[in-house]
Amino acid sequence: MRTRPCTRKLTDDPDNLLAPVFPAYRQTLIEGRYVTAIQGRYFAAVFHFGDWLRSSGICMQDVRHEHVCAFLDNHLPACTSKRHTRGDPKKYRSALQLLERVMLAQGLAAPTPPTAIDAELQSFGVKMKQVWGYADSTRAARCLTIKRFLKRHFNEQCIDLTKISSDDIESFIIGDGNRGGSSARWVSGSVRCFLRYRQLQGDDVSLLMRAMPLLARGKPPALPEVFNDAEVTALLNAFSGDFPRRGRAFAIARCLIDLGLRSSEVAGLTLDDIDWDLGTIRVNNGKGRRADVMPLLSPTGEAIADYIQNERPPTTCRNIFVRTSAPVGQPVGRRAVQATMLAAYGRLGWDRSRVHVLRHTLATRLLSAGTPMPTIADVMRHRDLSTTVIYTRLDTAWLSEVSMPWPEDIQ
Repeated sequence: MRTRPCTRKLTDDPDNLLAPVFPAYRQTLIEGRYVTAIQGRYFAAVFHFGDWLRSSGICMQDVRHEHVCAFLDNHLPACTSKRHTRGDPKKYRSALQLLERVMLAQGLAAPTPPTAIDAELQSFGVKMKQVWGYADSTRAARCLTIKRFLKRHFNEQCIDLTKISSDDIESFIIGDGNRGGSSARWVSGSVRCFLRYRQLQGDDVSLLMRAMPLLARGKPPALPEVFNDAEVTALLNAFSGDFPRRGRAFAIARCLIDLGLRSSEVAGLTLDDIDWDLGTIRVNNGKGRRADVMPLLSPTGEAIADYIQNERPPTTCRNIFVRTSAPVGQPVGRRAVQATMLAAYGRLGWDRSRVHVLRHTLATRLLSAGTPMPTIADVMRHRDLSTTVIYTRLDTAWLSEVSMPWPEDIQ
């Protein structure tokens, strides 16, 4: 959207429909340490939204998420009013998403009642966690897939699997012919998981399960990419003094490199997970609803302690790694962990794009050091040894180095 000038920029709007929420909204921005310029843009968006609500005959108590969507998607692109500034649509969306949260917290707006599909997905997500122990990211991705499937057939109606045919299942999984094999296998796995969930709910899904198309297996995965010792050293040295948020970034890198944690597990670490006296760290954010206690290596502990003491902003949040930009003090997500490592790759001139390679690297380094496979499985927190074997597949060159000579007395 092209920015258009206005005759004047509002600094306050006491007669606005949303005026009662302004104090709480302003306090939220202040506590989140949003810079003054961003506060101004956010309030401009809220002023504009309040005027639109009044002109549309919508009371503040009746505001729902769909009103925000209608304003952003329908009104804002076509608005010609000179009363308000128009800026980045992303800023508008962020401002109004924050407004929704503040209004709900203050009891100034009723929560949007969940649709039949929303309720179904919430129940499905709970069951995936309780029964199968899927990670948060897996549950979210599968719910998105099943949401598309359910909306195709039911929209906002009650969900009745008897109205779904075998052809519906097959066409959704295979797609329009442009879906790749790996994508089809993911969709198939999501649908199969959903059908099993409905089976646990008492539905007879035997016909739909038999309708699942047989998909060809993909090629055997290549040997996992790993970093050698020199590359690991270079990566750690990339976090020099001028690296942005250097203390947090270096501590994150040590957690990934030394402990083999996943990005989501690093983001989920809390201050309560570290026992400084015993020198251990508890990982609660792993797969399968598990909590694993691991040794806290000295370099890792020193990096975390340095970050906490010298860089971590004051906050009541118990997560170890928190934001330094607005909203300050809130926990970082796995995307921030990944972005940290990608920035280090870029500084070194690497074109690599995966962070999980650090987990492969730890397993391979342990194997090269002669660590027994069960011990590697414990470090990687695998419950099935076959999973560890996948992480530590060996190439023929490595095997030739460790192979024993053929006995001469055997003809």
